[in-house]
Amino acid sequence: MSDIQGRTARVLQDWSQRGEHWDRHADALAEIAERFNQPLMQACGIAPGQQVLDCATGAGEPALSVAEAIGQSGHLTATDLVAAMIAGAERRARARNIANISFKVSDMTALPFDDETFDRVICRFGLMFVPGPERAAREACRVLKPGGRAAYMVWGPIAENTAFSVVKEACEQVFGRGDPLIELEAPFQLAADGALRAALEAGGFAETSVETRTFAPRLPADRPFWGPQLDMTVGRRLDAATPEERAALEAAVGDGYARFIKDDAYHLSAVVKIGVGIKAA
Repeated sequence: MSDIQGRTARVLQDWSQRGEHWDRHADALAEIAERFNQPLMQACGIAPGQQVLDCATGAGEPALSVAEAIGQSGHLTATDLVAAMIAGAERRARARNIANISFKVSDMTALPFDDETFDRVICRFGLMFVPGPERAAREACRVLKPGGRAAYMVWGPIAENTAFSVVKEACEQVFGRGDPLIELEAPFQLAADGALRAALEAGGFAETSVETRTFAPRLPADRPFWGPQLDMTVGRRLDAATPEERAALEAAVGDGYARFIKDDAYHLSAVVKIGVGIKAA
């Protein structure tokens, strides 16, 4: 087994164990997800009638929003490496009566589609988990029609993303560093300046661009909001934790977020990067 294959197998194992945790909260967090979906869809140039591929669709973001935006004259193909994640997206599509969507388990570095099949390729918070993201970009470029566009959203630096930095600090406090059931570094593998653009250029896109978007959520200080976040990010560790460890982590996270309270609200920050690649016409 090559290094790339081994790393991909580890990603598959990791996310297969997360599927249940994500599906559990996907509906409740749909409004928050939409705040990220819309700027990515705008950057991708989503429009009615298009054939669109969503890679790393997870629990259905932004696949469901894209399917609704392109209408019945278009079609959205949702793919993910992990069958458990696809299952959640299928459930949500049925609940919303979205018919112009199909699902396929597939690796975004080896897409099972013909050349020049899609008008658009979109991927929200997936590219940074791929061993060799340029390989995924190359496959996206291959399946796009001439002049087609791909758009990827990835996280900016962890220090600029409150939710991740607080949880990382709390996990290290309770479980120590290097716990094998906690992975909070991978989401930031394309956060460095130039990293996302380099992946797109290596993928063969004729034109590339990257923009940074900053969000500033304000949440009521009297409502602990981090339960779903903990379940989705470190749910595997919580499954194996003792009641005392769970209580300690909750307390540590609460203390961490307390630093961001001002005027009876949590003042948080989230920074993302949106990379766009256009295939030569």
